[in-house]
Amino acid sequence: MKKEFYDRPFHIISNYITEFFLSSINLAICNILLILFCIFTAISSNELNLFLLFIVLIPLGPSLGALYSTIGRIVRERDIYFASYYWNCYKNNFISYLKLWLVELITLTILFIDFKYFYLHMPEKGIHIIFVGLMIISLIIGLYAFAINSRFEIKLKDLFLLSMYYMIKKFQITILKIVVIIVAYYLSKNILIAFWIFIPSIICFIFFYYDKIIFKELETKFLSDQHSTPSDSK
Repeated sequence: MKKEFYDRPFHIISNYITEFFLSSINLAICNILLILFCIFTAISSNELNLFLLFIVLIPLGPSLGALYSTIGRIVRERDIYFASYYWNCYKNNFISYLKLWLVELITLTILFIDFKYFYLHMPEKGIHIIFVGLMIISLIIGLYAFAINSRFEIKLKDLFLLSMYYMIKKFQITILKIVVIIVAYYLSKNILIAFWIFIPSIICFIFFYYDKIIFKELETKFLSDQHSTPSDSK
């Protein structure tokens, strides 16, 4: 009877709505400094402080990692104690998510500085376009890396190599993820700022379904490998 109740569409939909709301609140709490930075930057006409932006972006990685892992657990099990699971996941995997995010964030920062330099000093040569392309590729690799890292314990170097491999192998999924990001960007320009915090949860929910086939492949691979196993904590 319990399983039948959980399988009812009304329970599933109401559960997802509640958990999306809670996930968005938790994400906002973790990134309150980033939210304040965006508010003050929007109000002030001063030039963007790149160093301060880098600092306030640091908590974003672990919070997104915990969000993706929790959304995946919700979809698989349909009913969990969301708040406790989110914060346990955030605490237990903080270092893992942070190392991955710092590599991604530092790479993006360097590429952005290079882009800005060539755009301001040599716009006619078009060199800045190369750095835009590299930033996009880095972001896409990060999407795969966070997804894989949310389910498996893998060395950082192997994680990035595996992410690049799937970015190319699952090119159709890569395109779909890019489309989702673009659509989310344009939707964010036409909705109230208060609703922006719900966008990451919805994106993670969509991405989880895209990544199911990758998870299945990796689970099969790791189960057949005596030296690597999926992480139970994630």
